[in-house]
Amino acid sequence: MFQIHAVTNDQSSESIESLSERIIALSPFVDFIQIREKSRSPQSIAKLIELILNHMDTAKLIINDRADIAFAMGLSRVHLTESSLSLSQLQNVFPTLKFGRSFHAVEPILSHLHDYDYGYIGHIFPTALKTYLPFGLAQLQLLANQRTQGRLIAIGGIDEINITEVAPLVGGIAVMSGFFAKSIEDSIAHARSLRSLAENAITERK
Repeated sequence: MFQIHAVTNDQSSESIESLSERIIALSPFVDFIQIREKSRSPQSIAKLIELILNHMDTAKLIINDRADIAFAMGLSRVHLTESSLSLSQLQNVFPTLKFGRSFHAVEPILSHLHDYDYGYIGHIFPTALKTYLPFGLAQLQLLANQRTQGRLIAIGGIDEINITEVAPLVGGIAVMSGFFAKSIEDSIAHARSLRSLAENAITERK
């Protein structure tokens, strides 16, 4: 099934209470929400999770990089970056957790994607949040033709205009600003639109 991941955008000026309300409201319309709050303290992240726990399925939550917080709060998924501890190190300490990872090049994906629950690839399109060159749609197409294992999630500049080209090539998309730089109402409408467009594009390519 095609997945939509929402990734929080680490706006420390937004209160924990406001962010939790946004996450709870959006959760029925996406498959996973990654808490990517690198500028917040572990205590603040734990407080955010506490506010969420009674209002949504916590199996939908992914914690960025902090396996210790995930384990302590009873969550099951952690997203790793290229600078995180190695997968083997983390699995030895936290054998019950599932791990995803960010990728930015073809070779690591072909070699290691199958080791992870999923892998993000991006940024696919230019975005104000990234200054280096995008991975690009053409390279994503080549990767889709070569890949044989694992769930690949595209991230970076994906919107209603280009999702129809991206969706048939991957197992899902991840969106940050499109969900967390808008009002709750607009974020929900955006999630619904992206899912509908993605599913239609996948069906048409079959």
